[in-house]
Amino acid sequence: MSEPDDPLACPKAFDEQPPSYPPVEFSPLTNLEQQQPQTSSGPDLKGAVPYMDKIPGVPPGLEYLTQINQILIHPKYFTTQSGKTYEIKNNIGQQIFIAHSDQKCCGPLYDVMIRDNSNMDVIHLLEICKCTCTHQIEVHSPPGTIIGYATLNWYTHVTSLSISNASKETVLLIIGPSFRTNIFGDTNFEVKSRDETQTIGQIIRDNDQFSIQFPLDLEVNIKVVLLGATLYLDHLVEIKRRELERRTRHRN
Repeated sequence: MSEPDDPLACPKAFDEQPPSYPPVEFSPLTNLEQQQPQTSSGPDLKGAVPYMDKIPGVPPGLEYLTQINQILIHPKYFTTQSGKTYEIKNNIGQQIFIAHSDQKCCGPLYDVMIRDNSNMDVIHLLEICKCTCTHQIEVHSPPGTIIGYATLNWYTHVTSLSISNASKETVLLIIGPSFRTNIFGDTNFEVKSRDETQTIGQIIRDNDQFSIQFPLDLEVNIKVVLLGATLYLDHLVEIKRRELERRTRHRN
């Protein structure tokens, strides 16, 4: 990995060994077999994932995530007035959540509310800091309770995000091509252990759709932070695209 532009942005050394996961065999977007969750009686919504009972220790509305190893993200529509909406689905196209980014001239820099199929707010993504040298989102579940963070690390030749738990301890890293070299094409990002010795998942961007793959037994809160980080990546790429398009127009 390249040296960071700002030495203050270097990742801290870790005293403990990172968690170990079995090797991951990656699959294409349209051909991934995954374990289907055990369900219980509840609302039967057409095109939606089955209802699941509450699980002790799991934030309400996240129960389904405990038994899957892939999430698909489909941008639905975007307007400059109302923001961007995403459908979040399993690998067979059933909707798990719907996410909506709130566009305001005043307020948080990045504000996304994610709701389940009963329209309950289950996840909230917030970037509050207005300091230009910091790009970090808080991941809340339920809204008001922080379960983790996704932080952009400043490197020249790669894109790097740290995935942290509620105590701000880095658990995983997302590593991929630099925003400077690839913001329009399809892209693969690797999900790595914090010391970068293991690749335990990946994030695929294909025609503005995303697939997130991770170990089945990954802690559910970290699965949610990976989901939030992927939506945040899409936001950061969109910012870079607009900057490039503005520069191109000005040159012309």
